[in-house]
Amino acid sequence: MIDYHVHTSLCNHATGTMDQYVRAAVDKGLATICFLDHLTFQEAGHTNAMLPREVPMYVNAARRLAREYRGRISVRVGLEVDFSPGHVDRCIETVNTFDLDVVGSSVHFLDGEDVVSRRSAWASGRISADEIYPKYLGVLESMLDYDYFDVICHLDLPKKYNQRPSPSAVQGFVDVLEKIRERDLAVELNTSGFHYPVNEAFPSPELLGRCAQLQIPVVVGSDAHEPEAVGRDFDRARDLLDAAGYRHLAGFSHRRREVVPLR
Repeated sequence: MIDYHVHTSLCNHATGTMDQYVRAAVDKGLATICFLDHLTFQEAGHTNAMLPREVPMYVNAARRLAREYRGRISVRVGLEVDFSPGHVDRCIETVNTFDLDVVGSSVHFLDGEDVVSRRSAWASGRISADEIYPKYLGVLESMLDYDYFDVICHLDLPKKYNQRPSPSAVQGFVDVLEKIRERDLAVELNTSGFHYPVNEAFPSPELLGRCAQLQIPVVVGSDAHEPEAVGRDFDRARDLLDAAGYRHLAGFSHRRREVVPLR
């Protein structure tokens, strides 16, 4: 099995050394671990992401671990870049500067606020689903006008606190998946949702099934923020993928997509 979404302490809200994450992956019998730490460009200040000047150190550290663990596990490195319409040029410049294996794109911020923070108005129920989901889907649609990334991370993330999308919002996600298919991108099956109030992976089984129907490649990620979370709930991920009809996963090396057997 492969884990393509692992963070580091550089994001300021994860613990453990990069070596500890790799050793945890080896102990769990994973074939590949990919660091995918946060990089966020926002008009408002942020603290939950590495600084752009830290990217070279991060990439070099991952490549050193890849050499050290060669023959035991494949260690790869990418970035989870938060989509920010006002900073697309900086995103493109950054991801094109470094020899990355994969670039994931995600949406955490709406109108400058991290809507999936436990301190947000959304998390506390002060904003309705009818307000958040149309905004979120609109940003996803805008994001898909660009091509500097390979994977869409945790597609239906706003459900994190168990405020689920309405049928019309679900249809909005289906429309987004059509566009993802047109762009030949992959979608992440992110198991971290099992550890939030929603108690469900991202995306939902319904949307994962639609991904399979559209033949959208899927990569699996734990979204680990501590070494013990690497590969967490991958048995449940396999069951979801089996039920959806997947027999292969997507992997990435130097921005080229690979086919990886599910079992």
